[in-house]
Amino acid sequence: MKRKMMLINPHKPGRHGEESITVIVQMPLNLAYVAALTPGDWDFDVIDENLELAIDDNGELTFKPVDLVCITAVTYQSPRAYKIAEACRKKGMTVIMGGIHASVMPEEAANYVDSVFVGEAEEVWPQVIKDFEAGKLKKIYEGGLPPLSLMKKVYPNRELMKKKYNYKFSSIVTTKGCPNYCDFCSVPTFQGRKFRERPYEDVLDEMAATDYKGLMLAEDNFYGHGKKSNERARDLFKGMVDRGIHKDWLGFTALNISQDAETLDYMAKSGNFGMLIGIESTNEAVLEKMNKRVNLKLGTDSYFDCIQKIHNAGLVVWGSVVFGADGDDKDSFKRMTEFILENNIDILTFGINCPFPKTQLYSRLDSEKRIFRKNYPEDWQYYDTAHVVHRLVDMTLEDFIEGMQYVYDHVYAGDNLRTRFRNSIKTTKNPRNSMFAFRVGSDWKQVFEQVLLNLKELYDSGDYYKDCYKSSAVTVSKPIMETVST
Repeated sequence: MKRKMMLINPHKPGRHGEESITVIVQMPLNLAYVAALTPGDWDFDVIDENLELAIDDNGELTFKPVDLVCITAVTYQSPRAYKIAEACRKKGMTVIMGGIHASVMPEEAANYVDSVFVGEAEEVWPQVIKDFEAGKLKKIYEGGLPPLSLMKKVYPNRELMKKKYNYKFSSIVTTKGCPNYCDFCSVPTFQGRKFRERPYEDVLDEMAATDYKGLMLAEDNFYGHGKKSNERARDLFKGMVDRGIHKDWLGFTALNISQDAETLDYMAKSGNFGMLIGIESTNEAVLEKMNKRVNLKLGTDSYFDCIQKIHNAGLVVWGSVVFGADGDDKDSFKRMTEFILENNIDILTFGINCPFPKTQLYSRLDSEKRIFRKNYPEDWQYYDTAHVVHRLVDMTLEDFIEGMQYVYDHVYAGDNLRTRFRNSIKTTKNPRNSMFAFRVGSDWKQVFEQVLLNLKELYDSGDYYKDCYKSSAVTVSKPIMETVST
């Protein structure tokens, strides 16, 4: 008789975030890998709580008991993951939790599940299954950071995911790790500082083997860690063109890719929409404190030229910025807005500066006693870059809310999205890619509106000002509500 495994991707009910961008709703690839790496005779099912719930409002399971439940979670998902785990264990099911939060906080996660998987699954996961089947499951497993050559011909079970939810987009792993050490980023903590490259020929074989048209390169930077890694990225995209592997794809990288016209050309010819680029800030003092070395090396005065070169290749620029970093004052919002509009940034998304666990930023802010959301694990739900969880030093909370409202009013509200869409067509001369940017921006508008509501709720709760001064001026509560309600 086959054993049954349930794979669960938790979601905070009511949250809008990256998962709300409908044009690229994608499967949780790590769960698809768990299914592919599991030896023996198993039946699999999956619940992606972006699409359906694993537990109802009363905390009751929505699925029948199985032999083994595997849950993945990033930090903001962890309180929900623990609730799901509790409901499963009450029904006698064994629960294993992995993902970035469990990997950086294994002792915490171990309080809520039967076993914690730390790190990456390629080498150790088969042994986990053997131990479970033998009744010898360990409390913690260390997967480590194996070489990506182990992924050769081991492709994620996308068919399982597609059969359940008919995802239109999928991620694909081409590299892992990051030698940079930006103070807010969890990637070096979770995946290591060594840039591990998967043989690009194997990536091409996987691309050719899947019928998924839409692909997102899963890593945080597919280009820019040295001459050899840049050549490898170029070979990958050239290989797509040479083999006729045309995909609707995007990825994450840094602005220095703009200096490589040949790579940009292969990217465009292989079906690339554009790329998400971590701009973070236009203030070099802020970038210095973040340790954003790639942008500092280019210099903020070169941003315009870099963006123009990407546009000249017909590709859109998906700019990602950070609001609320130390060094940014109340005028930084206007400066960023001017930068976005003057440089025709096709898509603007953002994160509120967030001290994720075990990052340099967390250590510093915690030592300065500035983090006020510390009722863990429940307060981890706020660590999603959509909430303020620490006290600002260069502006008041009112300044921050007013500044965020200013960005929304001038970049997203009214006819601004359509104006930026028309500018994208002019600058890229590529209606397809410009329409992609417009659709992403249209979905992000609701994310932005929810962030404004989150900020208003924080102000009204008084939590930000506990044991702190409180300004008597509440100049932005009314306009926020008027804007969000339209």
